[in-house]
Amino acid sequence: MSVDEQPAAARSYKLNALFFRRLYTLSAPYWCRLEAWKAWAIMAMLLSSAAAFSLVGGYISNLVADSTNALVAKQSIYWRIMIWMTFVGLMQTLAVQMTSWFSSWLLLDWRKWMTRHLLNAYMHNRTYYEIEKDGFIDNPDQRLQEEVPSVCQTVIGIPQFILSSLMTIAVQANIIVQVSPNMFWAVVIYAGVNTLVSMWLYNPTIKQSWDLTVAQARMRSRLMHLSDNAETIAFYRGENSERKGLHQRLHDVAKVKMTMIFYGIRMSVVNQVMGLIFSLLPIFFVVPLYFSGKVAYGSIDQVAAAAAMVLSGLSVISNFIPTMTSTMPSVVRLSEIQEKFNQLNDPQRTHEETHIHCRQGEIVTLEHVDVATPGGEQQLVRDLSLRVAEGQHTLIVGQTGVGKSSLLRAIAGLWQRGKGEIQLPPHQQMMFIPQKPYMVLTDLRSQLLYPKPTENGDDRLIQQAFTRLGRPDFLAKQGGLDCIKDWRKVLSLGEQQLVAFARILLHQPRYVFLDEATSAMDVETEHLAYLALGEAKITCISVGHRETLMQFHPQKLHLMAHGEWRLTQHSEAEQQGDDAASYHIQARAV
Repeated sequence: MSVDEQPAAARSYKLNALFFRRLYTLSAPYWCRLEAWKAWAIMAMLLSSAAAFSLVGGYISNLVADSTNALVAKQSIYWRIMIWMTFVGLMQTLAVQMTSWFSSWLLLDWRKWMTRHLLNAYMHNRTYYEIEKDGFIDNPDQRLQEEVPSVCQTVIGIPQFILSSLMTIAVQANIIVQVSPNMFWAVVIYAGVNTLVSMWLYNPTIKQSWDLTVAQARMRSRLMHLSDNAETIAFYRGENSERKGLHQRLHDVAKVKMTMIFYGIRMSVVNQVMGLIFSLLPIFFVVPLYFSGKVAYGSIDQVAAAAAMVLSGLSVISNFIPTMTSTMPSVVRLSEIQEKFNQLNDPQRTHEETHIHCRQGEIVTLEHVDVATPGGEQQLVRDLSLRVAEGQHTLIVGQTGVGKSSLLRAIAGLWQRGKGEIQLPPHQQMMFIPQKPYMVLTDLRSQLLYPKPTENGDDRLIQQAFTRLGRPDFLAKQGGLDCIKDWRKVLSLGEQQLVAFARILLHQPRYVFLDEATSAMDVETEHLAYLALGEAKITCISVGHRETLMQFHPQKLHLMAHGEWRLTQHSEAEQQGDDAASYHIQARAV
């Protein structure tokens, strides 16, 4: 984390204006949309129920006093009061269950809507790629899956919590004042002191909750990393190294948890002492009134119960703090994704001089393009001008680390740090194929038609594609087009690259950008693959090292150290006797 980011992170650990602004930003889209009338209707019903329950609580408080007095006086009316109290309590329980169902429905509906909303932001304008690239936001998958319910549940509970507290204070305070006004003011003063103590106690728990969330997320990320790279780790016999890393993550979780346990003990002691003090208030203020005959015995229990309810209402802030504390990590972690999305879609950002400008054109054209690493640490390409007409297949060569793949990322719009202008055909007329193709968790047919499964879905065309690639038995060998497997694990890298070329033939783009896309293929399959692309009139812009690629690309772009480059045509290369080795010699000579 940079020095500039540290103050912002410190602000995230506090219940301040930034927290509530983030909470509002996450909540407003759901409640301010036109279709939110149903949610508002349910919320109104929940608020009305909360008010009604407070009134019923006051009524039951009076019944408690009457039943106690009847019991002390040995009056038979006691049984009728108890039966009526039982009936009222049963009706209240049924009403609570009904409102709980509506509250759960509202929570689920909001959770689905917010998750979709954040997923759309996450996928829009390649936000997911930018998050992965800069590495500042960790575990976005966990954030989207686990943090949304906490935020929704907290916000839904806030208005009910506030209204219920106000109604409880109004009803129960009236009961206390009628018996002992001094008791009421004692409860008010106690509530103020208790609130200040709670704010002092819970302030450190905000950072503790955040640290625990981050430590658990890092533990989960390390386990996922182990699962995703199980075969590679097994080849290296890296179990001891991985075990050490996992033990360290587990130690971090346990350390934070132990800190929270010890601090929780201190909080519990203080809360117990405060609770003991509160339990003594009726003894000091109401019992003397009973001894003097000013109130009945039942008033002691009634006032004690009413005082507890008033305290709960007056302690709305102190009761609110633990809820906000537990919710804060969720709000921060979701807001960071939303803020990243807003940053990427800031119109001012797209006009910065440090960014490469892209616009639509008929052919691939680069004009005075500089390409730098995302952080601007290294200049990879300087003042590159390149024109690739249809059929003018171009091979990008150079030593490892000079920026060949980075140039393709810049053309694809993934890396924008630099300057100059890139003109490209519409994105529907292009495909970018990385060295390790993306394998979808789906059936083989959808796998081959990715990312547009509704186009070119003829099974005969799929079979013809593999026939042209020299593998007519591929589909049968894999179990047919309807077979569903984890293709990333089932297929070798060479077979995955074969699938990628089949995708190209099925989608028929005008231009295809290939980044070491045949590195795991045998030479014969590579030869058939490029012949098939040529027959399909698909223009190739390839990154590669193999000498066998030279024959398919009449134009070669040599990238060299310090951003230098050189463009040669096939005829010139033949005259100079160029091959893969001579390219490296020329690069070093320059």
